[in-house]
Amino acid sequence: MIKKLYPLALSAVLVFGGFLLSSAEDLVIDGLGRLPFPKDVTVTDGGGSELSRFMIEETHRKNYGRSARAAMWSILTVPPGMQLYPEKAPYPYDSMHMYQIRKTDVRGTYSAGIYVIAGTEKDFFHEGHPKAARFWSTAFLEDAKRPTSLFGMPKIQTSEFQALVDQVLSETKGPSIHVKILKFVPWRAFKNEDGTYRWGQEAKVILTNEKGLSFPLWISANLLKAGDKYYLIEVNGSHAAAEQLSDLLLYGFYRMKR
Repeated sequence: MIKKLYPLALSAVLVFGGFLLSSAEDLVIDGLGRLPFPKDVTVTDGGGSELSRFMIEETHRKNYGRSARAAMWSILTVPPGMQLYPEKAPYPYDSMHMYQIRKTDVRGTYSAGIYVIAGTEKDFFHEGHPKAARFWSTAFLEDAKRPTSLFGMPKIQTSEFQALVDQVLSETKGPSIHVKILKFVPWRAFKNEDGTYRWGQEAKVILTNEKGLSFPLWISANLLKAGDKYYLIEVNGSHAAAEQLSDLLLYGFYRMKR
């Protein structure tokens, strides 16, 4: 049954599922810090759930990294040069921890899934790009050179990024999916209140899976570093959730207590 649900969206099951464990007002990420949220936001810990285990096991499947789904998540959430779905261990996704944030007001309830993946340079780059590994190793320093675009790739229009996504998905194996890009803000650096840096990318898309089912998806990818460990934090939700939660997330990252 869960394999039938999975293609619809990894985030949809998390956001609307009832399997989650404990709740709090702030998001505490082990080894990184605490993201503060206002009192009307609930943070729920989904670590160790059945869905969490299933998602991790999926990334171990042979040739999963060549699938359309892996290609989609890679281009929308993974920093250039990193490899989140390698063919051989170590598998970065083994560290994945799930959370849900939820806000309720008079108009309704808005929720999003948060996926935290942590690892060292060896975890993220053993099948990645050496030049990228060197770039990311210093990209969080105060005096680092932070280009407005990465690795010489110019800033591209949404239509150009759409063409790139279409090309990448057309070259994958297995069941096909389609991603319609509605909004795209490429990777760039943000300075936090404490002087540290966060890299982020955001998109709003319409995802159509291999069954022809379509739904709106908001995707926010964030990369932070603490010591020798990288923390890739992916946020998935609906477009309506983005309107209610995106600014709260930005504030949480900006005010994060390490």
